[in-house]
Amino acid sequence: MLITLFTDASYCSRSRVAAYAAWAKADGRTVRHSGVLRQPVPNSSMAETMALVNGIHLAIAAMRPPPASKIIAQTDCLGAIQALSGLLRRAHVIRQYEAVIAAYRDKVAASGIVVEFRHVGGHQGTVTPRNAVNTWCDGECRRLMRAARAEVLGARTSSVRASAASASATATRAPAAPAPASRAPTAAARVPTGSTAPSLTPFAPAPAV
Repeated sequence: MLITLFTDASYCSRSRVAAYAAWAKADGRTVRHSGVLRQPVPNSSMAETMALVNGIHLAIAAMRPPPASKIIAQTDCLGAIQALSGLLRRAHVIRQYEAVIAAYRDKVAASGIVVEFRHVGGHQGTVTPRNAVNTWCDGECRRLMRAARAEVLGARTSSVRASAASASATATRAPAAPAPASRAPTAAARVPTGSTAPSLTPFAPAPAV
């Protein structure tokens, strides 16, 4: 079986939120999947690599290719191709990508398939069918990233405002009367000081289709 796969990722450096989209086709059947990465992502290249691994998991789960099948995986990120092709050289970079590379290699080894990576130019509109598919992936993951970013940054803003309001109220409040000696001390109320990212899709494995 020959599977054609396209993936893309959208990343926000401020919130470290990233989303991905994948499109796969084989034997006349097409599957699409997109989601938001669960953990904060350090950079856009990492997000693209996670998107590629997610796409490969999706293609294998959805298409169920027999051993010796081939996936032609296409992305607009050369860094992601280098990471999964074993071309990284700096030790600290290799460590950073360790978990993602392991997820990729374990899945490929277990399935017995061959993966060929190809670079496709990004943001080319619909000039060719390849560009059109990549444009769909780009638009889909951008939409999801923006929605997730708004949720994360909105939670942070609300938390900061709540902390500021609490501090202001404490500063202007009249001193409370001392509690009777026999009364147990009252526990101080906790004000949220940060935000937790919403429950999002992990980078691997992609949900079965």
